[in-house]
Amino acid sequence: MTRLFSRISLIALLALIGVAGQGNDARAEMPRSHLAQADNPFNSLVGKRRDRREERRQSAGAVERYVLAGDGRMFLFEERGSVARVQFLCGAEDKRIDCALDDIPSPEIYQLNAIRGPRGDVIYKNDEGETLLRIAAYGGATVFWPGEIQGTAASKSFGDDHSLSLIFEGRQVAVMRAQSAAAHISAKTGTPILFDISAAPRGPGQNAAVLADAILTAAKGLASVASDPTGARVIAARIKRVAFVPGGAADVTLDGAVLRITYAPDQDIDGRPSSSKISYFLEETL
Repeated sequence: MTRLFSRISLIALLALIGVAGQGNDARAEMPRSHLAQADNPFNSLVGKRRDRREERRQSAGAVERYVLAGDGRMFLFEERGSVARVQFLCGAEDKRIDCALDDIPSPEIYQLNAIRGPRGDVIYKNDEGETLLRIAAYGGATVFWPGEIQGTAASKSFGDDHSLSLIFEGRQVAVMRAQSAAAHISAKTGTPILFDISAAPRGPGQNAAVLADAILTAAKGLASVASDPTGARVIAARIKRVAFVPGGAADVTLDGAVLRITYAPDQDIDGRPSSSKISYFLEETL
C-alpha cells in the first residue's frame, strides 16, 4: 500500500513539472516582439488610451457639461458622429444678446464639424471654419468662447442635461422674441428695424420652434456686425426689415432693404442660418 501511494505521488509530481515546463516552453516559443509588448509599460498606457477612446465612442450622443477654469462659465457638448453640438450657457452678468432676448435665456446651439488634430485631439469648427472647441485625447478641453480670441481650458463637470435640440414652442414665443430682437437691434443701430414674422405659419410645434430660433440667430448676427460703429451705420442705412419666410432649406439673402431669413420648419437647428453665417453674409454683402 505504501509503495502504491509513493508511486501515485511520484506520478503527480512529474505531471506538475510537465505543466510548468509547458508554460515555460510556450513563453520561450512566443515571438520576441510579443514578449516586449507584454513587458513594456508604455504599451499598457497606450492600451488605456484606446480604452478611453472606445468609452468616448460608445458614449457618443450623451450631453457632457464642461466648466471653464478660473471663472466657472459652463457649456454643454453633444457628440453626434462626425458632427457635434455645443451650447454656451448664460451667466448672471452675461451681455450676449441671446442671453438678453428672453426672460428665460435660450442661447444659440452651434453645429460643429469634427476634424482630427495632432496627438489624437479632435478640433470642432463651425461652417465658417472658426475653431470653437478642441478636445484632447486625455479628455481635457480648450474652448474659444464666443467673442473671445484666446482659448480657455475647461474640464468636465456634472449635470443631467437634455439633448441639444430645439424644444417645441407656441407662436407667442416667436412673437415676443421678434419684438425683443427688434428693440435690441434698433437701439444698437439707432434706427427702427422691424422683425417681420407675418409670412410664417401660425401653428405651434416644430415650425414655431425653428422660427423662434431663427429670430435669435438673426438678432445675434446683426448685433455682431452692429457692435462696430461702422457696421451699425451701414445696417441702419441698408436694412429696414428682417423678414422670416419658411422654405426648404436655411438661407439668408438681401432684397433691397429687406434682410430675408429663410428657415426650414422640420429640420431642427439645421433649419435656420447660424448667427455666424448671417454675420459673415452681412460683412460680405453690405
